[in-house]
Amino acid sequence: MNRAQFVAVAGTALALGPRVARAAGPTIRVSAGAVEEFAQPFFAVQKGFFRDAGLNVELTVIPGGGLTTQAVVGGAIDAGITNSGSMSSAHVRGLPVYWLCPGGIYSPASPIAHVVVGKNSAIADAAGLSGKTIGVSTLNDMVQAIAMLWIDKHGGDSHSAKWFEIKTPEMGAAIAAGRIDAAIMVEPAYTAAKDTVKVIGLPYEALNNGKPFQTAGLIGNKAWVDANPDLARRLVQVILHTADWANKNPAEEVALLSQLTKVDPAAINSYPRIPYATKYDPGLIQPVIDVMAKYGFIPKAFPAAELRAPGV
Repeated sequence: MNRAQFVAVAGTALALGPRVARAAGPTIRVSAGAVEEFAQPFFAVQKGFFRDAGLNVELTVIPGGGLTTQAVVGGAIDAGITNSGSMSSAHVRGLPVYWLCPGGIYSPASPIAHVVVGKNSAIADAAGLSGKTIGVSTLNDMVQAIAMLWIDKHGGDSHSAKWFEIKTPEMGAAIAAGRIDAAIMVEPAYTAAKDTVKVIGLPYEALNNGKPFQTAGLIGNKAWVDANPDLARRLVQVILHTADWANKNPAEEVALLSQLTKVDPAAINSYPRIPYATKYDPGLIQPVIDVMAKYGFIPKAFPAAELRAPGV
């Protein structure tokens, strides 16, 4: 897949279009996503962190971790934020990606994901989702696996549900129109739509006994990383610096997230900011790998430490 093919298929530019952090040297093609967990590269462009580090970064916003992983694997971009399930799936299948650094972290203080149904739906719990149509941003990926675990832990039958792929911002309207019965909505899309839907559960609490785990991270194309180890290291340093900045300046994130996601700042400000990891911890990814294997989305579990790029 080349860059032109990817943009044509995925519509990667969204409403924002590519953003470029100008500096001397070769251009690094990086992606963010229009959800808070995937926002670090966008923050780094807007705050000038890439430019200050002497990196020339072309940023593209890609709607979903699965599409991001496809773009990295195909060489359409050099690095991008994806979810921990997608990067694990790519690795176990021998696709050319490295885990470069951690990203968003689930915390009970900021649940991130919500199981939602229509405001007047008769569905009230996990058991009520048996046999129903449930929307997720990417099929056979981390969010679906964790949602299935939550359903099964709370008395439902996740295998009888019908899983439907739909962009997160479109989930509320799809529920209202009756196209789907429920959805797994992440922030800030959930808060933007919360007056039109009803929450029946918090799926991420089902994983890792409710303790933190890594939901997202930066991956890189192996060929690009191997050919540009210094650029990859500098890119990682900026993303980790951005994580530290975001954790220490939650109020400053609000306006930037609104620009990225098109969600009203007041809505974003009404829920706790999502924390970002500032150091490597394979143990935060292992629960995701294990649940992906449990539900057959990857052939087998493996040690999370295998994901990390050597020397970066």
